[in-house]
Amino acid sequence: MKALIVDGEELIRLSLKEVISVSSNFGEVMEAGSQHEFLAKTASHDKLSLIVIHPTSLGADGTDCLRLVQRLYPDAAVVAIMDREGQNIGDTGNIVTVLRNASVGQMVTAIRRALKLPLDGFGSVANKPSRPDVRGALKHEFERFSENTASSRPAIEGVDLGRLSYRQKQILAMAADGLPNKEIAARLSIAEGTVKAHMHAIFKVLGVSNRTQAVIRYGAVGNASQKPGAHSDWAYAAAS
Repeated sequence: MKALIVDGEELIRLSLKEVISVSSNFGEVMEAGSQHEFLAKTASHDKLSLIVIHPTSLGADGTDCLRLVQRLYPDAAVVAIMDREGQNIGDTGNIVTVLRNASVGQMVTAIRRALKLPLDGFGSVANKPSRPDVRGALKHEFERFSENTASSRPAIEGVDLGRLSYRQKQILAMAADGLPNKEIAARLSIAEGTVKAHMHAIFKVLGVSNRTQAVIRYGAVGNASQKPGAHSDWAYAAAS
């Protein structure tokens, strides 16, 4: 079976992958962080057993993406993640809904209900499953990325942190704290689109393709350039 997670937040997708893995026997769990990425997945995957989607994390595209899910995969089990009780996302049909702050057990139950799988004999996992090993997954990502950067130390040392503006360092520090773009924008009193533009600019400067790698590389470069007794740019940004 194949599953697809459609959620605008990378760390949430990482956590959901672990939850889905204990929910049933999936051979592949894919991710899409935007409607564009979702459409790219549909081009090469015509059969999906499960789609877990958080419409509002995709901004204005969220409702359209949910409609596309129902249209393109009418036979797939769909779990829609809601921000609050009674939230209106249009005609949910056979979609199973679950709150964003649901426990792991509640999420597992929702997924198995959407898949029309019995909970009998699965109660111990549904009621109290082991927590998804998010920390372990992040550690693996860190180790993998560290190995890559260690083998290209000249490239790391060639990164010019001075090309990052003070605002970009603020945004990267907040991203490292796990804040979504929407909250970063609210705290800095700027548009969410501006935050996204800054993040893309940060990726280019640091030579990475996602948030996790950006945070790791920024920290690695800052520590590598830090002089004894001096504060690194990373520490400065984190304290801002």
